[in-house]
Amino acid sequence: MQYEGQICRPPMERSSYMLPVAVGCSYNLCTFCTLFKHLKYREIPMEQIETEILRVKEAGGNPKQIFLGDGNAFGMSMERLLRILELIHIHFPACTEINMDATVTNLREKSDTELKRLFEEGVRNLYLGIESGCDDVLRFMKKDHTLTEAYREIERVKTAG
Repeated sequence: MQYEGQICRPPMERSSYMLPVAVGCSYNLCTFCTLFKHLKYREIPMEQIETEILRVKEAGGNPKQIFLGDGNAFGMSMERLLRILELIHIHFPACTEINMDATVTNLREKSDTELKRLFEEGVRNLYLGIESGCDDVLRFMKKDHTLTEAYREIERVKTAG
């Protein structure tokens, strides 16, 4: 699959297979971020995602760790996330860990039951762009949360697994 935009993933994901599932960031308002400003957020069609998974499988790939790209894949609907996870498990039986970027707002939008279900389906690490522990800096940088909200959502994720 041809990647659109700049590839950006956490250093801990350097050896994981990066599966593009969206282009850009659905929030895309952070003052400091230049990664996605030039991109209009869109979700990659499921057919295209499945074609990419099959391409990797047919080339002999069976990754143990997968990073769902782009800016905040966790913001997709539960139905869509579960369908992508299902495709991963069908075609990559060795996969034990699925990771992605998220925002505090993405977490707030998922119920405790949904968070637990995602853990059960193999989601292990969510990379949160908190950026600061100072509410005035968060406001200035146009982040979509306060520090208190971030702590609350992080606790919910920990409780879910």
